Amino acid sequence: MRNIIFIIFLFLRPCLLKSQEIYSIDLISDIGIHNSSINAKTILNSLDYIDENQKQAILRSISDENFFYANFNNEIKLSSKKGYSISYGTHLTSYGIFNKELIRLSLYGNASSTHQSLSLTPFKALLYHYSNITLGYNFSENFSTSISLIAGHNFLSTEFSQFDYNSGEYGQFISYDLAFDLVENVNLSGFIENGSSIRENKSIADLFSVGGSGLSVGFNYEFKINDGICNLSVNDLGYIIWDTPKINTYNLEANDIITPLEVNDFSEIGSNFFTAEIDTLRDIINHDNESYRFILPTLINGFFKKEIFGNKYTDAYSISTEHKIGLYPSPRVSIDFHKTITQHEFILGYHLGGLERNGLQFRYNVKMDNLHLQLFTKQANIFNLNSVYGLNFGLGIKYFLTNKNL
Repeated sequence: MRNIIFIIFLFLRPCLLKSQEIYSIDLISDIGIHNSSINAKTILNSLDYIDENQKQAILRSISDENFFYANFNNEIKLSSKKGYSISYGTHLTSYGIFNKELIRLSLYGNASSTHQSLSLTPFKALLYHYSNITLGYNFSENFSTSISLIAGHNFLSTEFSQFDYNSGEYGQFISYDLAFDLVENVNLSGFIENGSSIRENKSIADLFSVGGSGLSVGFNYEFKINDGICNLSVNDLGYIIWDTPKINTYNLEANDIITPLEVNDFSEIGSNFFTAEIDTLRDIINHDNESYRFILPTLINGFFKKEIFGNKYTDAYSISTEHKIGLYPSPRVSIDFHKTITQHEFILGYHLGGLERNGLQFRYNVKMDNLHLQLFTKQANIFNLNSVYGLNFGLGIKYFLTNKNL
């Protein structure tokens, strides 16, 4: 990434030197991991040996349908006052759905004194990793658009249409019926076969190798209404086509028998528990090699901000909504209150919906002559582990350029 940024800067530097106008460079990075059911205190108490009380506490917190969501984004952007912009970004998103019975099975295994018959659906997992170069243009003060050229790096998508589990008394045997589709562009064999030797099979260069290409567009419109500012945007409206040599579609139906397993200490579970099952699955997988078109989850945003006069605690309030089509079960909605003290702005709010548990969020902005800095988190309940269901941290830096500081 540093090499790409350096090349872009060298290419644009002569153009910048010939102009007196102001340019800006934005660096934005954020990382987040969330789940819908298990709080931080329960997770910390379950990292080593877990007794019956801890298992029951986990099951009480689990819903019939649960979500897991992680994302990592980095972007560098160069903008001109005339409305042109170019940016380079890398993005990684992981998303999953699982049900309560799957957690129960992972906690108690199949060493039960009674017969068990469980349905483990819904079970769904998605991971996509890509980089993009984006060209943007502001047609007016109100309307802008962008187009992104995408290089796909890693992709995995699976959804079980059938996942039934049965066991005999005292875990003497288990059987399972599976039916699922799996599309992948990740070299999973290196991870499965070598375990701790991941670095020998998957270098940083491999993680960023190009396995697909795509295109996306974005639109942004801003206007004034009711003495406030409203902003509407649509981004990631596009697709990635994953190349033929790296895409396999799997359909699997199987029955098998394995030895009983009871889980008390996660640190004692090794790959040998699952090696035989993985070998069995490999033997009966059906391959279908073809290119695959992945439609990006389109991001729709709405934002409204209005100033408040005569209040010593807040200067303005804002309401925002965000929805990722195909990922969020419902739109994420938040309300924030803003307070500015000289160069510093503090923003505290509350959010609900989306894939996160309801909670507080916080943002801090500071504006200097040629430098703007922002720190933010969507998970600000850090002082109460019982209400922390994820972690999120973001950093933004904006630096203004003229020919005087180039």
